Amino acid sequence: MNKIRFVHTDHLRLAGSIAGLASAPDWLRRLSRDATRGAVSRVIQIAATRNADFVFIGGSCTESDTFSSSVLQWLKEPIDTLRQQGIQVVMAASPFSDMEKIADVVLHPGERLHATRAANGQMKLSSHSSDSHTISDLAISPAQTGASAHATCNYVYRPQTRHTIERSPKHHPVYSAGSPQSHGPHETGEFGCLVVDADQNTGQVNPEMENTDPLRFETRRITQESVISHQDICDAVVKESRTLARQQRHTTIVDWHIECPIECNDKLESWQQENILDSVRLSLQEGHLGAWPRRIVVSPSSVRLATIEESEKTCELTKLLFEEQKKSRQESHAVFADLVTGARLLRAA
Repeated sequence: MNKIRFVHTDHLRLAGSIAGLASAPDWLRRLSRDATRGAVSRVIQIAATRNADFVFIGGSCTESDTFSSSVLQWLKEPIDTLRQQGIQVVMAASPFSDMEKIADVVLHPGERLHATRAANGQMKLSSHSSDSHTISDLAISPAQTGASAHATCNYVYRPQTRHTIERSPKHHPVYSAGSPQSHGPHETGEFGCLVVDADQNTGQVNPEMENTDPLRFETRRITQESVISHQDICDAVVKESRTLARQQRHTTIVDWHIECPIECNDKLESWQQENILDSVRLSLQEGHLGAWPRRIVVSPSSVRLATIEESEKTCELTKLLFEEQKKSRQESHAVFADLVTGARLLRAA
């Protein structure tokens, strides 16, 4: 067997909480409480189903020692499950040494992990200083120490929150697996782990991203050229949310940004973000559809006033108010109120 397979994940963040859900319904709050542990459990499951030789945790398990004992207690069971299948666990050393008690191998700063497959097929793992002359089939190094000259395959990593692939000054690929679960709307997109195959025949290292996040944050845009009403916006967001729910197997929390010409009548309160958001949520609340709108931001490209005739002065006022809105970042419905008031004064004059 000329291939070594391992699963790489970075900061588990098992003691952290997911932010940005202040107005979320109860079902979403319950899901967010279990999301991080569910994502880590998914990493363990991937390692088992993909027949990995070992799991490499390149970052910290928790950012604080306050919860280290409870995190340690929870981690024991999934790690024992891996050991029963012959899968070893490697942890990079962290400030909270209690976590390292449950690892088969601990990688300290300045050290490199060496993996060698024995004649009987068993995987032998050991850690050595970066300047040692240890010969192995695969060497895993933190980015600052660089690749090993004494291994058939080299894998250089840098623990980060997000999954990235970079290049070191020596032009070696540097891999960050990222965290298994996003922790707020500032971390959009997919999160997961890397399943890495190191081929001893070619010396190539091939990582494959596997999603593990049961909860995902995204920003999506709806752009239209035709004039629409506030009800049209509600209908469009509901339709897109249902399409999104059918396409994905996780819950998506979405910030919707809508840019289009809009029709504004006398019911200015209907354009308030809170009212549009409440209407959309009510339409999606019958059962869990896999998508939840966190925010809806309307950025009008132009306004049509149903009760006021267009004129050169009205258009000039509209342009001026939109420019002021961008400078002050006030909500769109405030611009509508000013626009209708100003247009009526212009017509009266």
